[in-house]
Amino acid sequence: MAIVVDRELCPHDHSCPLIDLCPVEAISQGADGYPTVDAERCIECQQCVAACPMRAMKQV
Repeated sequence: MAIVVDRELCPHDHSCPLIDLCPVEAISQGADGYPTVDAERCIECQQCVAACPMRAMKQV
């Protein structure tokens, strides 16, 4: 399983608030504005999934 960003739901026009939320710093934001999740660092705690106001973070 992995945490991924649904680009159709993510507005990507602001600084992603989930970056500071991640306890293992697995979320970063690319030049295109979309957040990305480093699968090697992610512990799948799902804090980002629960906190995303746009419901753009999903566990697949």
